[in-house]
Amino acid sequence: MRDGKKFKSEKIFKKVLVKISLKGLSPTNTVVLAVNNVKPVVDVRTIRRRGKKFQVPVPLKPSRQISKGIQALLRVSKNKIFFEDFLANELINSMRGRSKSLKATKRLHKFAFQNRSFTNYRWF
Repeated sequence: MRDGKKFKSEKIFKKVLVKISLKGLSPTNTVVLAVNNVKPVVDVRTIRRRGKKFQVPVPLKPSRQISKGIQALLRVSKNKIFFEDFLANELINSMRGRSKSLKATKRLHKFAFQNRSFTNYRWF
């Protein structure tokens, strides 16, 4: 939702749920499984120490994991002509484990795993 356009975002989400149900899937289960598959467990933050910048992996709270997962799903479908179609397909593919947003989450986890040696710079 951008600029307070809640009604417009609700209409788009309802259209996405209808398109998922037309493909023979349960819309609520599809959305829940897609978000659970896409949500990241850790995030990477930039921290300055001794004049250098370090990418430090930070664990995320469950509510932040869900919001990051939804953001990843929306980011992939953004700026497409048929937004509802792309979002419905992305949700279905994420539920099945083969989407672009899932690849982005795996890339983030891989990057955090590579930088795990910098976790001693985390103070929070």
